[in-house]
Amino acid sequence: MFNFFNELKSNIKNVKDEAFKNYNLINVSGNLLYVEGHMGLVSLSKENISFRVRGATIVVDGEDMRLLEMTENTLKIIGKIKKVETL
Repeated sequence: MFNFFNELKSNIKNVKDEAFKNYNLINVSGNLLYVEGHMGLVSLSKENISFRVRGATIVVDGEDMRLLEMTENTLKIIGKIKKVETL
């Protein structure tokens, strides 16, 4: 089965595999954020959603955001995504 993330990672040279094992994020046109590897929500509002990943906290700022879907290790956030920051 085709895996998008594995295909991207296989095309990058001289980067240690450890750099890619923590989490994956895809921001689709500033309207959908797909996350693999989350470890739980920290905060949730229409303007700010934050969640933990291994070794960091990700903060998403925007407008009219909501959590569309959450599984054990994936998240889908929709709304007007203005900024994604790693702390």
